[in-house]
Amino acid sequence: MASSQTKSAPKSAPSLNIPPSLATVDVRVIDTYTNLYLNSSLFWQPPLEGFDGLDAPVYSFLISHGDTQVVFDLGVRSDWENYAPHIVSLIRATTTVTRGNDVAVILDDDANGSGMVNVRSSDISAVIWSHNHFDHIGNMATFPSTTDLVVGPGVRAISVPGWPADPASVVLASDTEDRTVREISFASGDSTAGLKIGQFDAVDYFDDGSFYLLDAPGHAVGHICALARTTPDTFVLMGADACHHASLLRPTEYMPLPVSVPIGIQGSCPGDVLAALISSRNISPCSPLFTVAGGPVFLDQGEAAETVRKIQELDAHDGVFVVLGHDRSLRTRIPMFPEKLNGWREMGLGSETRWMFCEDLKHVKF
Repeated sequence: MASSQTKSAPKSAPSLNIPPSLATVDVRVIDTYTNLYLNSSLFWQPPLEGFDGLDAPVYSFLISHGDTQVVFDLGVRSDWENYAPHIVSLIRATTTVTRGNDVAVILDDDANGSGMVNVRSSDISAVIWSHNHFDHIGNMATFPSTTDLVVGPGVRAISVPGWPADPASVVLASDTEDRTVREISFASGDSTAGLKIGQFDAVDYFDDGSFYLLDAPGHAVGHICALARTTPDTFVLMGADACHHASLLRPTEYMPLPVSVPIGIQGSCPGDVLAALISSRNISPCSPLFTVAGGPVFLDQGEAAETVRKIQELDAHDGVFVVLGHDRSLRTRIPMFPEKLNGWREMGLGSETRWMFCEDLKHVKF
């Protein structure tokens, strides 16, 4: 991609509606060193020759609120063959997993080694599942019973008691037994009912404006995202599986294709790939390249598309940095655990990484 052909004036992004606060959390992105093959036909549409699938990372997040430690998502358990039998069969039939590490092991190895963070698995007050798919639930049994499990609406009913007590469950009984399972409610009557972040229904997790859980349906039962305040006016959005590639988020009317190519992309995406793609498919340079696919991966395609639209509105703000759960364009370009992501804006990461996803389009055929 040498240049884009369009000079579209961006539309002003809608208000974030985030209540002001001086309270912040530290955010660390944990690369679990797992790779998961994503078949493009299952995750985004329309099909495009040369972009048939990719090996994607699996991220978790350590959220530090003073002395309170929370983990958002756990990735794939390293011994994935020990998931419920029908989940193991599903993995073998649909994807390829390159084995990584359990989050608890990563935490304990750092605490016992470099000590840069000094947070052990026993220090985690809660694990938050964005949803209960195998590549996000990890192995809760590696955390003590004092670690709560926090889930989205409806997830407890389909996860407890777990396999083998419930032969149909995608969760193991060992994930939930002898621990508190708390289900987030965004419904009327909840203590934070009516709270909106952008267009998302939200819950203020620590009740101080530092960390929000967002109702993000479509992909799975009770799917949630998270928004962490890293400074009073910057945020990290943990997008989980709202979508699986940044080409579903950008470009938009708020963030059209750039007039000139960001330096970091030059040489890595030759042949005006994005501009050629826009031209060949006769779509607007202010529209995302792909949309979420229909079929088994997304429980409700319409709701999933609406969730992506809401994320696009947040993504349009220069104070919000979006990290999808499987965004490989960020893997070598942002600080990873044990380093913090809090200084992302000062490091210029928003502008430097925004269009890096086009590297995956190098081999497309028009």
